Amino acid sequence: MAAPASCRGSFIPYVCMMKVQVIAIVICLLSVIACNNTAKSPQKIDTAEILEMAGKAPGMNAGKGTFTVKTPDGWSTRDTLMNRVEYMVMKAAPNEDSSFQANVVIVTQETKKGDDAAKFMAATQEQLANFFPDYKKIAEGERTVAGVTAKWVKSRYSLPDEDDMVNAESVILVKNNIAYAITLTTTEDELDKYTPDLEVILNSFNIK
Repeated sequence: MAAPASCRGSFIPYVCMMKVQVIAIVICLLSVIACNNTAKSPQKIDTAEILEMAGKAPGMNAGKGTFTVKTPDGWSTRDTLMNRVEYMVMKAAPNEDSSFQANVVIVTQETKKGDDAAKFMAATQEQLANFFPDYKKIAEGERTVAGVTAKWVKSRYSLPDEDDMVNAESVILVKNNIAYAITLTTTEDELDKYTPDLEVILNSFNIK
């Protein structure tokens, strides 16, 4: 599968990758917006504004240093800071057929009393459908991650200001009053190809 047309070239793939990372963060943060009952329509909130809100949100980055995870063979891992949002990004090895690198982003935030993975996921899906007009849920379910029940959803949508679609699988779990959002993003129709790598990450994910 070739990279999205707008992601080809020497510098543009980096810009596109940053957009993907921002969207992965947004997946977690949209539920925060929903839970805080913002009066503003999600479609009218751009990613820069969401990141600004996130940087100021109480409890953001609460899970920093609280988990360990194995990096899949051939992947790279880096801790990243963007607008005061700290997150971990894992990138697959470059694909000779595509300049787009599949990646996994892990974001954390402190939860309110009574919040659980089901509540976070329900709010996230609702806001994703509002934020991305072309959002399509492919499948959803639950599984065990780090000894607790996690919710997952597979979806498809296009990046802001782009026509090309990406696929994503987002997994959300809550433990010790901290929400962990783990999101795999790939080019369209390549989600299954990288599922074994996501399994390595989820099966090795451990909360200290």
